[in-house]
Amino acid sequence: MRRTIWPAAFAALLLGGASHAQPAGEAGQFIAQWMTSNALCRNPATPALEAIGACEQRDTFSKLLSASNYCYGPAGGTPASWTPCGGDPAAGRPSAKALQDAALARATEKFQRMGGVFVLPATINGTSTAYFIVDSGASNVQIPEELAEEMKRNGTLTEADSLGQRRFTLADGSGLQQRIVRLRSIKIGERTMENVMASVSPPRSRALLGQSFLRRLSSWKIDNVRNSIEFEFTGSF
Repeated sequence: MRRTIWPAAFAALLLGGASHAQPAGEAGQFIAQWMTSNALCRNPATPALEAIGACEQRDTFSKLLSASNYCYGPAGGTPASWTPCGGDPAAGRPSAKALQDAALARATEKFQRMGGVFVLPATINGTSTAYFIVDSGASNVQIPEELAEEMKRNGTLTEADSLGQRRFTLADGSGLQQRIVRLRSIKIGERTMENVMASVSPPRSRALLGQSFLRRLSSWKIDNVRNSIEFEFTGSF
């Protein structure tokens, strides 16, 4: 996977020009790496596997910056960027901006209970709807073959999204060979995650929302009172 660190001066210009001070030290390096990864992640010309890796790397740096009390969003009419949140995290008091940004990056979606599992709707590649079982034990998102064929017919899943075959080991120790593809987007509620690795399962199987989606989130939790799942994204606007 190609990994580039931009010079600090170049990163400063991209962060808003000479009027914005470049964050010093580790945070500045995180921001430069985030910007490099974000550019690759969102460039339609980036090859599928590289785009997936870039998006995952970007989301990792998002978490590191959030843990360093940096927030992502527009400030004072300027384009969105990473800036110190303010407040007093040592005392457990986040700033108003941090709270606002966290709310903007959060998606809540109602789920249905079916046979002891949670099922929720998602839009795939902007056109197709699937009902996913939330499965933290699955290494990847999984889509049934008929959904993959539907997307191929409508042109939202192409050969450029194919990542070959991979062998998986099941819970009973047996093996399974599955086709791997890049999903260009998964939208849940009002939030969208780009470039997600997925496996194509046999016909009439269930769609699974596995770790290739879940591990990129800052957090996720189930609300058993409201029958909903809350996903928190950081710095993915």
